[in-house]
Amino acid sequence: MNILLQIKTVLWSFLGVGRRKDMAQIHERGSPIVLVVVAFGLLLVFVGGLALLAHSATAG
Repeated sequence: MNILLQIKTVLWSFLGVGRRKDMAQIHERGSPIVLVVVAFGLLLVFVGGLALLAHSATAG
């Protein structure tokens, strides 16, 4: 299981783009649980980044 491949899959899914061939092979890339955990982690990073940006923009 390649974690970078899992992250790449989740990032492309966040953007809503991807080739049909790649999307058809998601089940071969690893466990769906791993994809969910990676997606949740990346979502937390994204929301945290937005919160930090908003905080720094309003603090000045």
